[in-house]
Amino acid sequence: MKKVAGADHSVLFVFLCAAMFSFGQDARRFRADIEAFGRQDDTLNINDYDALVVGSSSVRMWTDMDAYFPGYRFLNRGFGGSQMSDVLYYADELVFRHAIKRLFLYEGDNDIAWGKRVGQVKRDFKKLLRAVRRRTPGTEVYIISVKPSLDRERMGRKKRYRAFNRWAEKYCNRKEQLYFIDVWPSMLNDSGKPRPELFIADGIHMTDEGYGVWAEQITPFLK
Repeated sequence: MKKVAGADHSVLFVFLCAAMFSFGQDARRFRADIEAFGRQDDTLNINDYDALVVGSSSVRMWTDMDAYFPGYRFLNRGFGGSQMSDVLYYADELVFRHAIKRLFLYEGDNDIAWGKRVGQVKRDFKKLLRAVRRRTPGTEVYIISVKPSLDRERMGRKKRYRAFNRWAEKYCNRKEQLYFIDVWPSMLNDSGKPRPELFIADGIHMTDEGYGVWAEQITPFLK
């Protein structure tokens, strides 16, 4: 009997793990981050900002973003480890609390890395984009493509990332006030591999040079 019970627990454990990777993490784990953003918002004049940037750790770690774009101020709302489903969960606090007409969005990286299918990520993006169009119809949305990275290359997720980026570009091209910023090609070397100098030791997050590549791709959209 003990052997059977153990087997049942093993099956349950596998099922729970599969569910987590398929449907995403518990968004409530980011509650402290979102509350901290709220406290910051209470001290800010939102009219001082030209754009809102929401995303995962690649956004959160871009702490000197304004320095790359003279004359512009960005409200950084990056929270590390986030997925698109988390942005959806906190959309009121992250997106709709701010009357800023430019929204830059970087998600999908963690979603796919942790096992989500491209179709699920697409559905999450569409839900947010439809909500933006409905609730703040004047907002321009800029989707930053998922970036290549040394770590993700080793994980074997490249095909999924490329598939998501292709979808995002086509989707943006069909919609008004929706733009696709493709950072992927500029982050590859002549062999088609991620450029090592663009990444810090973990092989995921970027150096100043990596953010410089992003800035080069973003700048034309500001002008």
